[in-house]
Amino acid sequence: MDELNNENLPIRRLEETGSYSKYYDDNRFWRKVRRIARKAGTSVLRPVLLLYYMMKSEHVPLRDKAYIVGALGYFILPIDLVPDLIAGLGYTDDLAVIAILMKHLKDNLTPEIELRADAKIRDLLE
Repeated sequence: MDELNNENLPIRRLEETGSYSKYYDDNRFWRKVRRIARKAGTSVLRPVLLLYYMMKSEHVPLRDKAYIVGALGYFILPIDLVPDLIAGLGYTDDLAVIAILMKHLKDNLTPEIELRADAKIRDLLE
């Protein structure tokens, strides 16, 4: 898998996302998503929700789901390298991990997953 090419990130390779899976919890995930939705906007929400719905899909291999759980665990981690409160910068590290993962998991992305993510974004931003 690709290296993340940012020495400031605690995750250097996607294989390391597994160490963050222990931080993932559905309730904490949705709490954070609801809390940040309006401030973060679609550019942050869409890739996060695409990964979430990939993780929930029965068609995605378990190995790929393990990477997703780790990336989402990193996303909801309360202690962040770049604090999420810093406007414009706060999600940079989260999105770097998520973007690389999305690149590798693009074959798992279905129109149904995209529709579910987009519907949830509309719901969150209403």
